Amino acid sequence: WEVGIDQSLGNRASLAVTYFDSELEGEIFTTFPPPNFIATPANRTTVSEQRGVEVSLAAQLAEQWSLDAAYTYLDAEENGVEEVRRPQHIASAALTWSAPRDAASATLVVRHNGATPDVAFTDPSFVPVRVQLDDYTLVNLNARVKLAERLDAFARVENLLDERYEQVFSFVSPGRTAVVGIEARF
Repeated sequence: WEVGIDQSLGNRASLAVTYFDSELEGEIFTTFPPPNFIATPANRTTVSEQRGVEVSLAAQLAEQWSLDAAYTYLDAEENGVEEVRRPQHIASAALTWSAPRDAASATLVVRHNGATPDVAFTDPSFVPVRVQLDDYTLVNLNARVKLAERLDAFARVENLLDERYEQVFSFVSPGRTAVVGIEARF
């Protein structure tokens, strides 16, 4: 279940706050049963409980500037143990500039992921060991310009500051990535 409130703050901003509390039974996971140890989907017999608060803000800062921001606090447990890959704190903010008549736009996005528990199979017995993944903050930049009717040029840089981070233990995520292109609509 969840309960929330959306509140206008004048005519240029709105704030939303939601509390949620959920219980998941029969969660799907991957198991590796003997003798072949082939990855097989199964349902857990435990209960996953997730509760927390989400807060979001949408604001028109000026005629051509807008801000969208969000924060989530999450308390996630399975059988009374903190769930893996479920950070307690997640936040994001997107600042957007738009030219008159939508001729161009640019958005700066900042995303923060709090420290996250995970499991590592580093023990020779293949018994999973709990580890803590570091928190990280990513900065992305997107831009678009209208070249003609139904023709736009765009560019984006993801992980602008080349942050090294892990979303899953021992899997390093991509570094800085740039994409440039033209979009035509027919």
